[in-house]
Amino acid sequence: MNIFITGASRGIGLATAKRLLAKGHSVGLFDIDTVELERAIDDKTFKKALKGNRLVHGHLDVIDPEAWDTAIDHMLENFGGIDVLINNAGVLVSGALPNTDLDKQLSLIDINCKGVLIGCHKLAPHLADRKNAKIINLSSASAIYGQSEVATYSASKFFVRGLTEGLNIEYAELGIKVIDVMPLWVKSDMTKDIKVTSIDRLGINLNVDDVAKTLCKLSAQPNRKLSRTHYPIGFPAKMLHTASQVAPDSLMRFINSKIGTK
Repeated sequence: MNIFITGASRGIGLATAKRLLAKGHSVGLFDIDTVELERAIDDKTFKKALKGNRLVHGHLDVIDPEAWDTAIDHMLENFGGIDVLINNAGVLVSGALPNTDLDKQLSLIDINCKGVLIGCHKLAPHLADRKNAKIINLSSASAIYGQSEVATYSASKFFVRGLTEGLNIEYAELGIKVIDVMPLWVKSDMTKDIKVTSIDRLGINLNVDDVAKTLCKLSAQPNRKLSRTHYPIGFPAKMLHTASQVAPDSLMRFINSKIGTK
């Protein structure tokens, strides 16, 4: 399969690429930070894939529609088609909303929401009618119930969740399965320096390879076997997601207030 990954220079995106290449897939790695991307692929796994014409890489600012066109053309020129899009690029800003930088919060909305939307829009014509074509969006356990101290990030992941649910229905007629993954906190560059009460209480129990393992499995899975739209990762995320299906809103608010407020 030919798999397009955004935000691929580090973290979940890079770990997923390594796993997919090891399984014999062809991968396109794209990131706004091309210097870091070049450094990241200076590794035997990626060098071998480059020699075998199973790896392409390049610049992608996910909020720039023309940059998407260029990245897609790069994939098509080298692989002849695209089977899976993994919308991984995202950023996080933490802190009580009035105490944070507004420009950073607005940029977060651009990247986490507009970036995913543009990817879903741009890739649809290329994925349509390809066998087992998929879009896998990176949502979050913070899209189960809104989280304090990361309220804007949480809201952006609710956007991803809603878009995924809508397109899961809409894109079915195109033969495209649209799903998302919902990990809780993941140990990565994104979470390295943030201070959030829910991390103090729950800890960080996932690493990037835990998420990459799920993304790799979902990418290769036949669409007929993907019966769900959301795939929580890790026991706490699975429990919270299950509880949200049956618990009243007041109970979910209570649980999350105890997890995420001082």
